[in-house]
Amino acid sequence: MKNLSVVTLALLLALVGSVSAQTKVAFVNSATILRELPEAQQAQKDLEEQVKVWQDELEKMGKQLQDDLEDYQKKQALLDPATKSAREKALQDLQQRAREFQFQKFDTREGEAVKLREKKLQPIQEKVLKAIETVAREESCAFVLDKVSEATIVLYADVKYDLTYKVIDRLKRGSTGAKSKN
Repeated sequence: MKNLSVVTLALLLALVGSVSAQTKVAFVNSATILRELPEAQQAQKDLEEQVKVWQDELEKMGKQLQDDLEDYQKKQALLDPATKSAREKALQDLQQRAREFQFQKFDTREGEAVKLREKKLQPIQEKVLKAIETVAREESCAFVLDKVSEATIVLYADVKYDLTYKVIDRLKRGSTGAKSKN
């Protein structure tokens, strides 16, 4: 879920104030919703398990590099130039493979961990957004803001407008379809 910037929030609140004094604004805490949702918990667990496998592999590569380097340093003085050169090349290759593996798995923009996270959480986030929309319509809200604990974008929020647990309830009951109040 995308956070609103402070400027965007200020503009939104100014717009709400100018549209009507009757406009209802509510908020949710998306982090709490995801923490409480069993399928999000499972997705997070699956993601952590896969990342652990990759981290273990990276640590194994690092340990092998360290061991090979120590062995090389012990024997370096006794090696002929050709063998010495070959061992140095092997160490450099191993170090390069470890760097490439780390980049491939953990790059913050293109790494497999980021892609896997997006793949696992995208359907859940869409479901959460539909539930937020449904609850917001039922509560006659014109706007719903996200008050996440890590980066609060709401400076003040009366708890009576907190839809977080209504959204969690809606998700756990399994219904995200909009219901008309008419």
